[in-house]
Amino acid sequence: MDLLKKALELPEKPGVYIMHNAEGRIIYVGKAKILKNRVTSYFRNGEHTPKTAKLVSEVADFDVIICESELDALLTECSLIRHHSPFYNIKLKEGKGSGYPYIHLYKEKIGNIEAPMLEMSFQKTGNGKYFGPFISRFNAKNLINLLSAAFKLPKCGKNSARTDKGCIEKQIDRCAGWCVGDVSEEERDAVYEDIVSVMSGNADELYNRTKKEMEAAAEKLEFERAAQMRDRLRSLSLITEKQRPMVSQKRNADYIACGETDGHCAVFMLRIRNGYVIGENCNIFSEKMSSDLLREYIERFYTEETQLPTKIYLEQKHDWMTLINEWLGGIVTTASFDSDKTLLSVSKKNAEERLLQFEGRTKKGQRIQRLFNQFIGIDNVRRTEIYDISHIAGEEVVCGMVVCVDGNFEKKSYKRLKIGKMEGFDDTAYMYEAISRRLARFCDGDEKFAPAPDLIVCDGGSGQINAALRAISDNGLSIPVVGFKKDSKHRTKAIAFSDPFMPDKQLSSDREVFAFCGRLQEEVHRYAIEYHRNLRDKLTQQSRLTQVEGIGKAKAKDLFLRFKSVENVANATVEELCEVKGISPVLAERIKAELANNE
Repeated sequence: MDLLKKALELPEKPGVYIMHNAEGRIIYVGKAKILKNRVTSYFRNGEHTPKTAKLVSEVADFDVIICESELDALLTECSLIRHHSPFYNIKLKEGKGSGYPYIHLYKEKIGNIEAPMLEMSFQKTGNGKYFGPFISRFNAKNLINLLSAAFKLPKCGKNSARTDKGCIEKQIDRCAGWCVGDVSEEERDAVYEDIVSVMSGNADELYNRTKKEMEAAAEKLEFERAAQMRDRLRSLSLITEKQRPMVSQKRNADYIACGETDGHCAVFMLRIRNGYVIGENCNIFSEKMSSDLLREYIERFYTEETQLPTKIYLEQKHDWMTLINEWLGGIVTTASFDSDKTLLSVSKKNAEERLLQFEGRTKKGQRIQRLFNQFIGIDNVRRTEIYDISHIAGEEVVCGMVVCVDGNFEKKSYKRLKIGKMEGFDDTAYMYEAISRRLARFCDGDEKFAPAPDLIVCDGGSGQINAALRAISDNGLSIPVVGFKKDSKHRTKAIAFSDPFMPDKQLSSDREVFAFCGRLQEEVHRYAIEYHRNLRDKLTQQSRLTQVEGIGKAKAKDLFLRFKSVENVANATVEELCEVKGISPVLAERIKAELANNE
């Protein structure tokens, strides 16, 4: 079948397209504002993502449903996806044993009444209400136990053994007596609504109301009722302690942010109700992050969701937000207040962390690199080069260059640069010389100096930073630069920035970043000092040779290059010494005699 020809015959109207494989199975459902344009794009020659290319390779036929509007197309798409679960539509994590637990509130007939029941569930398959998902099974189970204690919910099933006095839980006053009719339908409905209120983040409100009821019962001398309210207060107090407040305002919103690596992306949702975290949701996909993927995620999630928040916050605006808002009642938006931006930032960090865990890269390096990037306010830094100058009074000036990739030292990429003599002892001039030479080699196409860094760190303040910036500019590049400022004990204490109006950022505010910067400084200092000492030792040994009459710096250097050490020169034969340019038999004898006398 010529699928492109079939697609070209479609109307220019909104609708849904349904793709089938050779077996007739539905493998993808999508919606389109203009069916002809969207479906045709699949079958024209052009670049597709790996996922789309694989989908197209399996499509044997397609059907369409023409709709009155794009909103109708969206609703039809959501319904079809929910019913068929096509392979190539995104799947949200909600299978048993994978994903996060929900708390299921439902009613079950116990005795002569339908009593409220709570259970932990990984699938939304039954009647009633679902709350969550929760970060851990332990948290969900603990909350179920606290709610069961607070409202004395039945622990026996409809087939449990019981006497006229009720089950054993009733007899020890841990159940309200649902099985023997001690609870009316009005009381049952009130308990059900109170549980919904607590699970929606209103535990504080219920606590205050219960406290007033307890005090009123005590004043009326209804001591049994007062005791019941007191026990409920104790459990509600524990519940409010377990729920972690995030914002001062009573937010009722979902905060959705995305993270991405080379091969995967994550969508993380932080769920806030009345200012409390009541759950989170994270899904990881084996493809690049895209606006369409996020749209499809929101469509899938809120098709299944029965309790919508008052707001859904996204990191940025998207073309499809108008349509989604038409469906969800205008609740999807971007953050304008700092408190909402902060919660989106929390979601972003969690998305990135989940990706690291998913890809098995939970090593400290990956995590600390992200923390460092956030601390300095520069995104997407993976390759960092740190430079340090070492010399004594301008002699044997060297620069060590240490490379850190994704938070881990990449020793194979380290470089040592020897700096020629300059007027005075100007470390900024030495820094300019080192970085300029390194970048020039990169610009000349030298593979040993590729790639260019994402960030350059100078072991020093504004002078070193400006020297580095000048070297970068002179080579026609644009690379951000920061500097490590030290305290009186030569420990890195703050990050200095290239912007003169930006104040130094004290590392004491973040212990992990402080330790990371300390390791960077120690490593580059060790590497530079080691090179400087090696050169100094060679110079010292060569100076022993220049003490021999007839040996100048040039011949001493040649001897050292040939024999590597003064000891090897002393042990060499006259014939071997004469192989070095400028060394005669007479001079060779003199070298051996002088070195023998100095031992």
